[in-house]
Amino acid sequence: MSIAVIGPSSFVTCFQLIGARGYEAFNEETVVDTLNRISREDYKLIIVPEKYTAATRPIREEVMRRGEITPFFALIPGLAMETGMRMEELQAVVSLAIGTKLEI
Repeated sequence: MSIAVIGPSSFVTCFQLIGARGYEAFNEETVVDTLNRISREDYKLIIVPEKYTAATRPIREEVMRRGEITPFFALIPGLAMETGMRMEELQAVVSLAIGTKLEI
């Protein structure tokens, strides 16, 4: 399985130790640029820090619009442990699917 990880050096290094291909990026712009560049490569999994959830949404949605199942995007908390953005996105998608606002 081919895995890519995008983010700050300390975040990327953790995953490189298990064989992922690392791409260092330090802000939303470089994360999005890198993701645009590699999203059509043969990666099955792309790992990105959760704080870039909103910035990467258009690229992730484009993959879904194309009807492709890969790459799979994993948005995980970074070393600063910011959390909640994934849940907000999931809540919005489920609310849209069921036709009413879901309260969690």
